[in-house]
Amino acid sequence: MQNLDGEKVFAEWGAGRFKSGSTFGALSDGAIRFLCDHGRLVELQDGERLFQAGSPADSFFVVLEGELQCFREIAGQDVSINRVCFGQQIGYASMVGLFPRLGYGRACGRTLLIEITADLFYELHKEHAFDFGILMLNLSREMARRIRFLVDQRCEESTDQPV
Repeated sequence: MQNLDGEKVFAEWGAGRFKSGSTFGALSDGAIRFLCDHGRLVELQDGERLFQAGSPADSFFVVLEGELQCFREIAGQDVSINRVCFGQQIGYASMVGLFPRLGYGRACGRTLLIEITADLFYELHKEHAFDFGILMLNLSREMARRIRFLVDQRCEESTDQPV
């Protein structure tokens, strides 16, 4: 795992690239720059783990490049529970739910993420209140889509019928 310079990445990419992902869509350039300046940008290589099951969920991550496969160990088996792609987040539900991470995330190829800690989340609220509201809508929308997917999946498994 390697930390990258957020200011440099923002300067190279510009806000538009960040905004094209669902989590940062419609945020102002200033709010995205604030997150890059104060967040931690992490680069993972293929197969590298981002976090472990049971670790504190005092932050969440947004995928900026690559993909993250998430697993949960059940009865000694690693079960795939989610695949997180560009612009999507992982860990927000655990952070706001105040429970430890349920599983672990592993990079699929080179993967770049930004970590947003609970403290940074609060600072964004103080410094960029309007953008914080937009971010909350984006995070809620993504969580709602995931819930809908899981409900449909559960219904299909229970009935052997497509939803």
